[in-house]
Order: sequence, then C-alpha cells, then structure tokens
Amino acid sequence: MLRLDMNLVWNIVNLIVLYLLLKHFLIKPVMGVMNKRQVMIEQSISNARSSEGQATEIKKQYEEKLAASSEEGAKLIEEARIQARAQYDRILKDAEENAGRVIVEAQKKAEADQEKAMREAKAQIAGLVIAAAAKVVNQEASVKANQALYDSFLAEAGDSHDAGSN
Repeated sequence: MLRLDMNLVWNIVNLIVLYLLLKHFLIKPVMGVMNKRQVMIEQSISNARSSEGQATEIKKQYEEKLAASSEEGAKLIEEARIQARAQYDRILKDAEENAGRVIVEAQKKAEADQEKAMREAKAQIAGLVIAAAAKVVNQEASVKANQALYDSFLAEAGDSHDAGSN
C-alpha cells in the first residue's frame, strides 16, 4: 500500500515551491523574451513586406520614367529628322533657285553675245555692201560681173551670218 509519510509531503511541497519559483523567475522571463522575440520577428516581417512594397513602387516609377524618357528620346530623334529633312529641302530649294538664276544669267549672256555677234555681222555686211558698191561703181559693169559680185556678196554674208550664230 501506499504510505504517506512526511518526506513525501515535503517532497511534494518542495516540488510545488520549486515549480512556482521556476515559473515566476525562469518561465515567465523566458516566455516574455520569447514573446518579445516573436513581436520583433513579426515587425521585421511587416517591415520587410512594406519595404518590398516600396521597392516595387519605386521600381514601377523607375520603369515609367524609363519608358517616358524612351518616348521623349524617340520624339527628339523624330524632331531632329524632321528638322534635318526641312533643312535638306531648304538647301535643295536654294540650290535649285541658284541654278535657275545661273541658267537665266547664262541665257541672257548668250542672247547678249548673239546680239553682239548679229550687230558685228550686220556691220560686216554693211562694210561688204559698201565695198561691193564701190567695186560696182569703179568697174565697168557687165551683167556677168554683176552676177558674180552678187554671188560673192551672198557667200560672204552667209559665212558671216553662220559664224555669228555659232
């Protein structure tokens, strides 16, 4: 049978006192430290999640800015192309105008040269006519001599006229 003696009671009392002391001085502080540790871990996790959210937001803003700057760069390139094309067209138009002016001036100069040549030819023809008239007056004219004189006059006048038009 079971016998209760005083040692057993003191052992039970000692165990209860030991349990209460351990509970009060050891288990409560350890549990407090563990609870604080758990709260700290939960805060770290929540901070990490908020930091991750902020990082995601910053990444999103960065990507938007990058896309915007790419679009802006494309717009700048397109504007530069348009300006270059306009400048090219303007330079080409100026060159065409200059070429047109040069052609007109060359035509005017050619016409002036042709007019000068015509005046010179007319002067030569007049000189030939005068020379022919002088020959006719100085020579006794016969019909055959007059015909030969007329033919030589036309030949010389034609040569002068051909030289002036070239």
